[in-house]
Amino acid sequence: MGQLCCFPFSRDEEKISQKPIGIRDLINEALRRERMGLQSKVKQIKELLLKPETQAKIRRELFEGRVINNSNEGNDVDFSAILT
Repeated sequence: MGQLCCFPFSRDEEKISQKPIGIRDLINEALRRERMGLQSKVKQIKELLLKPETQAKIRRELFEGRVINNSNEGNDVDFSAILT
């Protein structure tokens, strides 16, 4: 028969328009949020490693106590080239 005046959609259309939230959707949302958080932390770490004072501290700690031969001056590590 006909539709009642107070329902703008038939019952089937109403079910289609309201997507139920399933376990898979919840898992995907949790994974997306976790991925965004990790990407943010990686960005912060990269920015920290690119700071000159951080690079100087790393060089001091890596080469502390080592005798650097003058013939190996070309072997210095350029952190900015590695991280970009």
